[in-house]
Amino acid sequence: MSQALQAHERALLKSIYVASLLGRRSGPEELSRSLSIPEEVARSWLESLESRGLVRSGPEGFRLTEAGRSSIRVVLAGGTFDIIHPGHVYTLESAASLGDVLVVVVARDSTVERNKGRPPLHGEDLRLKLVSALKPVDVAILGSTRDIMDTVELVRPDVIALGYDQLHSEEALEAEGAARGLRFEVVRLDSPYPDLKTSSIRAKLGL
Repeated sequence: MSQALQAHERALLKSIYVASLLGRRSGPEELSRSLSIPEEVARSWLESLESRGLVRSGPEGFRLTEAGRSSIRVVLAGGTFDIIHPGHVYTLESAASLGDVLVVVVARDSTVERNKGRPPLHGEDLRLKLVSALKPVDVAILGSTRDIMDTVELVRPDVIALGYDQLHSEEALEAEGAARGLRFEVVRLDSPYPDLKTSSIRAKLGL
């Protein structure tokens, strides 16, 4: 069961989760920089969380315990994000509102070409950089080249947020997650811009 957290404690747990997802160290010094707080304050907060069993220290710095991880709600969203438009921003804002941490998976170039029959206009590294810069996004990562569920296993989200026009089946995702021992809710988001799509923008531009 999740514990009641103060805002600064939730921010600290979020930072530790993001660091672990990216394979980065999360000691007092690193957390001090990421949260713009004095190092001694970060150390004090970490000691409090550790005493309550929410984090544990090790060679890689601090990591969330199972209790710490269950104290924050992680939302996973994904897409190609080849041409960023207002529909993307609205969807990501809506997804972020569903939890504490929004992880956005950016499709690999090979995945885009396989699924859409054409390469993306922008390479995966540039698309990742663009998505990472969007305000609602806590962390963006490149997806698996093989199977979407590989990424779901890595992130272990509490919620998967699907765009209104994404082809994934809610039932199929939940069934595949259950088969892998994962429990998450799938939410289908709506959009005030249902006709605004990357494919329609490309068509208008003759791309």
